[in-house]
Amino acid sequence: MEVLRTKLAFIGTLVVNAVGRSGGLCLFWTDRVRIDLLSFSQFHIDVQVKSHVSKIWRLTRFYGNLEAEQRCHGWTLLRRLRGMSQLPLLCFGDFNEILRDCEKVGDVLMNMHMMDDFRETLDWCELSDMGFKGPFFTCSNKWDGRLGARASRSLCVLLQLATNFPEFSCPIS
Repeated sequence: MEVLRTKLAFIGTLVVNAVGRSGGLCLFWTDRVRIDLLSFSQFHIDVQVKSHVSKIWRLTRFYGNLEAEQRCHGWTLLRRLRGMSQLPLLCFGDFNEILRDCEKVGDVLMNMHMMDDFRETLDWCELSDMGFKGPFFTCSNKWDGRLGARASRSLCVLLQLATNFPEFSCPIS
């Protein structure tokens, strides 16, 4: 990661190494912000960010468990993290879950109960999908397009973000 950090001209890096099939997590930042680590696990990195204009907010990098029956633990983690602070929050990552059936294509049926649990967690946390730029589907099984889903997304507490950062948009693609 150090080589990549240098090549991309970032000054800081936080890395959570991969465990099993999980790909691990990484967060880079520039000298325009100060980062204070709040907590981390194999499924998240939670930091407090102080920007160059002295605004303070939280950033959570999230990774949803690949095993569907374990995702409920991730939703509990999101609720706990959200309850720790009322600072403006941007949460992004690969949640490995979709909000609606229309966010996937292919032969695999999605579990409606699991989608409901994900939606309820986002509602409880007051997190809103920020939309996206680029391809709609963020993952696929690479079998001639037979399965695709929008599993990665950026979420924020919309009212807080809009009030504190009116210039903010979602450049993620």
